[in-house]
Amino acid sequence: MLVSSKDMVFSSDNVKKLVERCISKELIPVDWKCDQSDVRSNLQSLFECSRGQLGMFESVTDLFQALTNFLTAPGCANLLQFEGLYTTIPIIHNSIKGVEYVYKMDVLELLSFAIPCPFKDWQAELVRLAVKSRLKCFEAEWSSRFNSHCEMIKMDFGMIKMFAANLNECARALFKNTELCIPHLPDFSNAATDVESTDGSYEILKSFDEKYPMAKNRQFYARMFSWIATVGKLFNKVLEESFMSADDSKATVRLLKNGKDSYVMAHELLQSMKNKNMDVSEFEEEVLKMSNLATFNFREVAQKVKIDDMKNIEFIRINCKESTIAIPIPAPDGTYCVPASDALYDLISDIIVAKKVLQRINREQFEHIRSFFKSLEHIFLVSGGDYFISLDDVEWIKAKWEKTYEDHFKSTAAVKHIRKIRKGGFTEDDLDKELEYLNLYNCFPEMKREVELAYKVVTEDRNITLKLEDMHSAVFQCQMTILLENLPNVCKFLHSQKMCIKWVPYLRCVLCKMPQLDKILNKPPVTKEVIKELVEITTVSVVAPPEETDVIVEEKDQEVTSDVPKKKRSKKTKKSEESNQSTSESSTSPEPEVSNKSQSCPKCSRASHFADVANEKLRVSKVECKHLKKELANAELEVEIQKQKGMDKDERIRQLEELLKSKDNIIERQNMDLLVKQDTILNLEMEVEFNYNIIQGKSKTIEHLEKFLKKKGYRINELEAQQSSELRTMEPTRSDEETEGVRDVLFKLLEIQRTLKSGNPVGKCRELAQRICMKAHNKEIEDATRCEAIKFCEKAKVYIQAVNTQLEMIRGSRVVKPEEIPELPEFPALSKRFLKTHENIFKSEAPKICPSLLKTPEVKPGELADTDCLICIEEMESEEGTIKCECCKRRYHTECVQEWFKTKRTCPACSSVLLDDSEFPTLGRR
Repeated sequence: MLVSSKDMVFSSDNVKKLVERCISKELIPVDWKCDQSDVRSNLQSLFECSRGQLGMFESVTDLFQALTNFLTAPGCANLLQFEGLYTTIPIIHNSIKGVEYVYKMDVLELLSFAIPCPFKDWQAELVRLAVKSRLKCFEAEWSSRFNSHCEMIKMDFGMIKMFAANLNECARALFKNTELCIPHLPDFSNAATDVESTDGSYEILKSFDEKYPMAKNRQFYARMFSWIATVGKLFNKVLEESFMSADDSKATVRLLKNGKDSYVMAHELLQSMKNKNMDVSEFEEEVLKMSNLATFNFREVAQKVKIDDMKNIEFIRINCKESTIAIPIPAPDGTYCVPASDALYDLISDIIVAKKVLQRINREQFEHIRSFFKSLEHIFLVSGGDYFISLDDVEWIKAKWEKTYEDHFKSTAAVKHIRKIRKGGFTEDDLDKELEYLNLYNCFPEMKREVELAYKVVTEDRNITLKLEDMHSAVFQCQMTILLENLPNVCKFLHSQKMCIKWVPYLRCVLCKMPQLDKILNKPPVTKEVIKELVEITTVSVVAPPEETDVIVEEKDQEVTSDVPKKKRSKKTKKSEESNQSTSESSTSPEPEVSNKSQSCPKCSRASHFADVANEKLRVSKVECKHLKKELANAELEVEIQKQKGMDKDERIRQLEELLKSKDNIIERQNMDLLVKQDTILNLEMEVEFNYNIIQGKSKTIEHLEKFLKKKGYRINELEAQQSSELRTMEPTRSDEETEGVRDVLFKLLEIQRTLKSGNPVGKCRELAQRICMKAHNKEIEDATRCEAIKFCEKAKVYIQAVNTQLEMIRGSRVVKPEEIPELPEFPALSKRFLKTHENIFKSEAPKICPSLLKTPEVKPGELADTDCLICIEEMESEEGTIKCECCKRRYHTECVQEWFKTKRTCPACSSVLLDDSEFPTLGRR
């Protein structure tokens, strides 16, 4: 969120509280004084006093935005114990259905954000304090409607816009009415009335009455009381109509998003559903056994909550964005919590950045760090604990770390800070040298191997020159890597929190290896051995012991003959059977006598018949086995195809996810480019508007000059007709009064031209404007200064051109009369606003630009505008106390002329008779 510092109203005490809460005390300079009138000035002085220790922030704007992120925490004013003037930034959150919600505890701050302040300077400060104390009266009634600090309410922006519009209309009407009266003003001088009010308004008025008494500012105090009453009335109306009577039939449950994962606090879900009388019997007992900050993922919620109840729950997305400062979140039990990974990151940042422990320890001292993190394993569980921890646990961790630091690491020895880098950025070798300069290789020489990877991280996707904050980031990454390598349990905790790769992108997590595809399918691969086993199972064994042959033949002879189908045997089959019989006979009957007996034995004939039947059955089974092998091969092929399809789908899904991620990055970049282009368009529109005003002014001047030249042309034609045969020389004589006047005008114009060349008004004005713009750091002041400079330069150029035109006219070959010389335009002067801005910024008056021209009256026909007395050679500030010569029109100081009259009674310039009005008053004067 980008917030401008000019929108923030803060007392210096509250700025100091915010800085001390978000920045480690070791990084806050001892000589920093938070006593400026606005936020930016205080942060600017902090940035300058830090002498590079806050180099992780690129500018004061980045530092301001980092602190602003903490102001988005619901109820942060109570967390920081703000008093007096302060501003918070309530954030609007969207539900899954796209409805806009806000925390109930932020409603009053959101409404007060829309209240304008129609007063200025000290009056605005008093009015803001009084309004803030007046609105506190609504807190008790509004808080009584909370069932939980986690509750949220639907927003009605139309009502808020109407509220702001009504207040603006009331402000305009308030300043039009000049007859407001106060029914009764408190008398602060009376000690009997010195009582404390519940909202603090009495104490505020008393403190301001000492500086700005009510007796002298009755009209302002009348308007202030009327304004406060109007704000309170409209505020109460909006609160009752839009929020107290809002439809809250649905239960609100926060869906805390951390990257791609979404979580719901179990106790918050249970409490919200109970408040709306929903059935929670299926999971209530399970939740009550869980810790206060335990969570369910969204899939588990869908499994535990009934479908009808899911329709009556409004899941509101709360993005737990990554930040250098852990932002508190309201917990179901009325306290606050922070993401566990953010609390751990703050702790490690304090170790590395604030206290710089790794720069001053040895290997033996590192055991104390291991012991410290060992003592925190009940909070940062190795097996994976809650995703959030309470602020009480965070404070306990900080206190324990401070004690460990005091006992084992604190030293009075000075530590080194990261040095400034050159304008062209820094290289990998520069990073290596910086780590060596910081003494980080003394205890951890293995850190040297992290330089290349850390440098690649800071240079990834960046086409700009590396800056000081990039050096801070690279040094931090190197120390973070070494710390995590020596603390394996911390890595396991980060893995359980799914933050192991986000902290150090190039640090490989052993626990993040993907399982093999066979394990995913949970099915052994089909191999040749498995196929052989299947074939052996399908083959029918026909070998029977000789004792059982007779029984089988006698009992199953009929069944076998009926079961076996009668088919014509092929020649190959017959040959194979004959060969099998011969081999069997040779193998089973070694003696010819036995075989001869078997042929004549009826049992043997039945046995041979059964053997034929068994051989036929064996043949059929072999055929079936062959078909089974083909089917098995086809089935195996089909399984492989299905596997490949599954792999192709997974690959396609991965590619689509990467494409979607790249498109999101492209859209984000396009949005950033669009914002930059919009700013450029606005600047160009302003510049076009300025140029249009300049062109209009120039066109009017050109039109005026054209009319003037046209008149002069007519006059020239008339004079040429009258004096066609006469030529006058430009050499003036004392007897020719007109020529004398033209000569004086010529001398005066030459003097003005010398003043313009030496004073250089255009250059000086631009220099002043540039100095103000560089020092102001305020867009409004910069724009106003540029406009003022452009107007002054244009008027100065017109004045210079007019002087040059008159000189060319007088120096021409034709005789010019004094009355024909046009009047010079007024030399431009800087506005009071410009001079006051310069005085406020630089604490000194702005240098005057050509002061002699500013006080010189316009050159009129027949009269000279003198600024210096020719007798004392000093400047005349006004016409009062001067005497004018009626012949040459010059003026002198009265005192100087009276001294001059002691020796002569003539004009020092033209030697004509000069009389003192005090000695020789004009006849008829009374």
